[in-house]
Amino acid sequence: MPFRTFDGPFRAGALTDTSRRSAQQETHAEAGSSARIPDEPASVQAPRACVTSSGHALHFALTSLALTLALSACGDDGGDTTTDAATTDDTSTGSTTGEPTTAAPTTGPTSTGATSTGEPGTSTTSTGEPGTSSTTADETTGDENAPIVVGGFSHPESILIDPVDGVYLVSNIGGNPDAVDDNGFISRVLPDGTVEGLQWISGETGDFTLDAPKGMAIVDDILYVADITAVRKFDRVTGEHLGDIEVEGAAFLNDLSPDADGNVYVSDTNTQSIHKIDPQDAVSLLITDDALAGPNGLYVDGSVVMVVGYNGQNIWRMGLVDPMPYDFALLPQGGLDGIVRTSSGWLVSSWDGEAVYYNSDIIQRDVETVVEGIGSPADIDYDSANSRVLVPRLLADTIEFHHFSDL
Repeated sequence: MPFRTFDGPFRAGALTDTSRRSAQQETHAEAGSSARIPDEPASVQAPRACVTSSGHALHFALTSLALTLALSACGDDGGDTTTDAATTDDTSTGSTTGEPTTAAPTTGPTSTGATSTGEPGTSTTSTGEPGTSSTTADETTGDENAPIVVGGFSHPESILIDPVDGVYLVSNIGGNPDAVDDNGFISRVLPDGTVEGLQWISGETGDFTLDAPKGMAIVDDILYVADITAVRKFDRVTGEHLGDIEVEGAAFLNDLSPDADGNVYVSDTNTQSIHKIDPQDAVSLLITDDALAGPNGLYVDGSVVMVVGYNGQNIWRMGLVDPMPYDFALLPQGGLDGIVRTSSGWLVSSWDGEAVYYNSDIIQRDVETVVEGIGSPADIDYDSANSRVLVPRLLADTIEFHHFSDL
């Protein structure tokens, strides 16, 4: 989610799917091409069976007043999970062809059975949680690749696949992204769109603090969650709070990604920094560099970390030892949020482009738009088992699952 101090999202009257339009949108003749150095590492899935991350994150912070005005302009009090997404401009979803195949469901009280959405090939079904619903492909169309849309969230910022249980964890900011209000929560969603637990972990009901959760990572049975100036720890299975890691000097912690040794890396968008947390919870500074342009999404790939910044259009690559940013690829538009590895390339979400881009490992292959017409795409993940990219639409209070064949 982009948070800026000038004319853009999260200001009064501008919290819409048009996202921000900045000087970064000037045409680049070669924006669709990418470059790599010869020794680029192949896809490295972390050797640990339970090491994973959300691979993305949030955007630049606004002042609290501007954020409050923006949320008010959207008719959102920051904690209402039953807002009807269908009444906003954020109601349609784009497939890889650019034609809408689903309609965002209403998020009112739970209903039973299936209700027609008025769109051919879609139906809305209850998810079993009050205030939530999902839209899936209609059996009469036979389109198994139609997007699944699940509503009823509260500013969902990040989706992370639990590598053991196979469920999707969704971080919900709940209010303003930098507000110390203890109303953030984590949801558990099944791959079919059923919300297993809307407030599985909740700052409001728990005896711990959870203000505005964003990026997440899992190491063994520990779930790490970025939360403004601290990283919270929870049990991956039970949701029990295990402790907090304060990051000195942090202003807006955003995304998390682990390495194979159990270290967790966290971006701080407002200070142009990336920090390292070791398995003993000791925190050290990895890098501070203005070139990172508001570092947002992170993904550790072997001995390197890939970074995207909200105020830029580049994918940056740097080593975990003596890091120096290398311009890995230029994407069509900026407002970059999440980044995740596939078996043959990289998926990156863009607020400016209202899209998810695919940057292939094949040097001669241009950057492709694999999901388009999708506003406020935040911290994505990739479900290789089900061939789908998971997209939280922060301003629509929905999450979407789009088919993507990694070939």
